[in-house]
Amino acid sequence: MKNKYLVTVAVPELECEYDVYIPNNKKIGTIKKNILYCLADLSAGIYLRKMEEVRMFDQMTGIEYNNDVYVKDAKIYNGTKIIIM
Repeated sequence: MKNKYLVTVAVPELECEYDVYIPNNKKIGTIKKNILYCLADLSAGIYLRKMEEVRMFDQMTGIEYNNDVYVKDAKIYNGTKIIIM
């Protein structure tokens, strides 16, 4: 599991949090797309958002993640809490 991080994804709109393993060699945009697909599935179609409408933030710093940055370069580690808005 050296190439994956366990992070918590919080969605205030749904009042839910999910623990997710994300690979560190993928871009944030790819991770965001996969998370949105899973959220649409888990919410039974209630949370349907386009990738351009959603922003990802680090809860501790409030910094928005750029879609073109790799996870390993975005300062995401085990235990990071990501907010989807």
